[in-house]
Amino acid sequence: MNVFKRQILKQLGIALAVVVLAVIIAQIMVSRTKTTATKIQNQKSELIFRARATESLAALKIDSDKAESLFNILNGALPPKDRLINFGPNMIDLAKQNGISLGFSFGTEEPATADRSSYIRFAVTGNSTYGNLIRFLQDLERSRFFIKINSMDLTRQGGLDRFNFTADGQVFYQ
Repeated sequence: MNVFKRQILKQLGIALAVVVLAVIIAQIMVSRTKTTATKIQNQKSELIFRARATESLAALKIDSDKAESLFNILNGALPPKDRLINFGPNMIDLAKQNGISLGFSFGTEEPATADRSSYIRFAVTGNSTYGNLIRFLQDLERSRFFIKINSMDLTRQGGLDRFNFTADGQVFYQ
């Protein structure tokens, strides 16, 4: 019986060693599987992030192309600086068409900044009826120049329907 016990113990020991070895191998495999799954999940997240970033870049490129064409249109709307030489004579012609005697002078020039275009200041003085002055201002709004009137002062000339006026403003250019 001693031999029999030894063989059973031997076989049980071998079986136990195989089971322990199988458990250790299973633990190693589970650990590696978890590590691999974590890596795969991280790579998947990275791919999703990159895909979204690529989509955003594509959308920005499309928007950039649209904005560039609109930017060119806007820049084309503002006259180049050398065309402003006609601004004073054009204002005087508009004033004459509306029965206004007008004096005109250019002022200082301001370069462009991030939030506005370049401009040159101007000043005008004149004499007119109120109705003619309103028509002149409306014609000025419809002109091809982009202007901003900063201030305007009207003074009634005696008891007449005539007014003296002074104004200063800015004319914008590229």
